[in-house]
Amino acid sequence: MLTIIACPTVDPERIDEIKQAMLDLVADTLKEEGCIRYELHQDNNQPNKLTFIETWENRELWQKHMEGAAIKKFYDRIPEGIIDFELSELTKVS
Repeated sequence: MLTIIACPTVDPERIDEIKQAMLDLVADTLKEEGCIRYELHQDNNQPNKLTFIETWENRELWQKHMEGAAIKKFYDRIPEGIIDFELSELTKVS
């Protein structure tokens, strides 16, 4: 299994629009092969900082997702809306 922590910081002027696009991305991604968990969280103190917590069966299926229709649709909806982005690929130790 592969866990992904993806932390986009988004344009605060567009938070509602971008968050809706992210919620649609979650709904689409949960239908994809290999997706075990795909959650969106929002920072309580800095609402334009969001976090996706994802679990995938393997890295290959996650990469397929990253090149797939749901991600493309998402980025087409919110061009230039993400102003910073951090990503971690994690393997469970215990």
